[in-house]
Amino acid sequence: MTLKQRLIFSFLMCTGMASSMSWLGMAKNMGINANMWRVFGLSVGPTILFAFVLNVLVVSNLSTLLVKIGTRPLVNASAIQLRAGTIRSWTMLLVMCFTMSTRALLMNGTLAHMTLAQFILSFFSTLTMAYFIRDLLIMPGIQRLMTRKQRA
Repeated sequence: MTLKQRLIFSFLMCTGMASSMSWLGMAKNMGINANMWRVFGLSVGPTILFAFVLNVLVVSNLSTLLVKIGTRPLVNASAIQLRAGTIRSWTMLLVMCFTMSTRALLMNGTLAHMTLAQFILSFFSTLTMAYFIRDLLIMPGIQRLMTRKQRA
């Protein structure tokens, strides 16, 4: 992918994941009501911006480093590409999910009141939800958009 394509992909991914995960978290905690929609409307923009900046500046560099380390012993180009995609995908999911869920817990004031076990269970709950949302909803939509832009 070119830099422009990678930035567009990152923006679309951050927009889809941040907005859907924020909405689900708020709906689960507050219920679907007018106040939830107001809070969601106020917080979704900064959340997407934070996720995009974090992704571009930190997570993409970390995943690039892990890809270099993880593909060093490989010589087959298709094996390198397959492992690089897997490493990049899991690094993005794990780091973004951990950072964004911790940020949400900090912002709503619940992190200080959680035990370590509660934090770990909360993280794995969020990670499971993010995994399915990414693979079932967000990625297919982004892939359709990206292939449609390349054809045009």
